[in-house]
Amino acid sequence: MQIPLPGTKHWIKFKYNSSKVPRLSQDYKGSNQIKIFRKTYESQLRKTSKSTPLAQLIKSIQGDSGAPLQVLKTLTDPSTIIQEAQIQFATQKLNKKVVINQVKVLNLNVTKKNIPRALRFMDAFIKLLEYRGHQFEKGADGTGFIRMNGEIEIDIYLREALKRIPPKRNDDMSEYVYTGEFILQIRKDSYKKEWRDGKISLENSLVPIVAKLEIIAAEEKQWKEDSEIQKFK
Repeated sequence: MQIPLPGTKHWIKFKYNSSKVPRLSQDYKGSNQIKIFRKTYESQLRKTSKSTPLAQLIKSIQGDSGAPLQVLKTLTDPSTIIQEAQIQFATQKLNKKVVINQVKVLNLNVTKKNIPRALRFMDAFIKLLEYRGHQFEKGADGTGFIRMNGEIEIDIYLREALKRIPPKRNDDMSEYVYTGEFILQIRKDSYKKEWRDGKISLENSLVPIVAKLEIIAAEEKQWKEDSEIQKFK
């Protein structure tokens, strides 16, 4: 991006107000965004001759005719958590003085215009999880966590992506604007994974997301069982 780097004595001169701030190139015509692509083995578009446990599980879930696999265009018979969130957001819209208590309502870090989409996605996500025998619960800060098979807990967080707008002048601050793209993040101890809108929308990634969560939970459960066995050896 032709971004200039400060010299070795920059901060010494800066301390005495004698350092010149490097200026950005005026000739750069390239993109002002950087994309980090998926690792090859995680790409949903990749065709492999050998099936993987994740691919087999995705196929199994998709083959279940009774499973709720679609994110509907309208919020229909929402789950209790989503129904509570819907009421809270509607109340805030009617009465701007109402402050939402994030402990009592699901924390969705999205713009107001994208709240309906976020509610529809999370409702479909929760229903598929419950159909598969898992539970979705709200954490103390309003974010959610999943209790896989009643024992393995995985934190989850839905947010809308931000884009940095460079300052027009040297003394201006950078501006960050919402892009409309959704990001679903999961955490389990030091492990973290994200799904983001792109060629495949988050709605169309519903089954792979749930399948991945089940794989993570199965691996965690196996690790715990192996650890217990090692204790008694």
